[in-house]
Amino acid sequence: MELVKENKAKGRKVYFCGDRYRKVWENKIDWIYTHVKILNRVMPGFVIDYGNDYIDYKVIEGVTANTVEHTDKFINKIYNFCLENIKATKPWVHGDWVLSNIIIQPDNTMLMIDWDNIGIYREEEYLNKLHTDLISAFGEDNFKRAINDSASI
Repeated sequence: MELVKENKAKGRKVYFCGDRYRKVWENKIDWIYTHVKILNRVMPGFVIDYGNDYIDYKVIEGVTANTVEHTDKFINKIYNFCLENIKATKPWVHGDWVLSNIIIQPDNTMLMIDWDNIGIYREEEYLNKLHTDLISAFGEDNFKRAINDSASI
């Protein structure tokens, strides 16, 4: 197992295990079983295995959105993908739209990863969080300019 990410504040480590990623928490997490049930509904096949303090996830081929050039077309594509993902997973909402959580696959389809913040939120809450995350990623002027034709914020 190769350690690829660590969050000491949350007591969490992510390992690459060849055919899967394993996210491990320092202590048993009471919500893991419920969390896996939800993930199996919103992303069938993403969870490979789980236990009291870990979840194994399928490897998603592709690149993270933070590694792609931030053109207006790309920003608009990301924003529309996030809105479609929200519709597709309702009543559950991802809740953490940082670009490193969006995988662009070789066929240019996109998938969300890192569903730790999934929850049921009011529309105002999740739209505010989505806009905040994407403004942080792209800059406020770039984000507003790119989505001007498709949505108002």
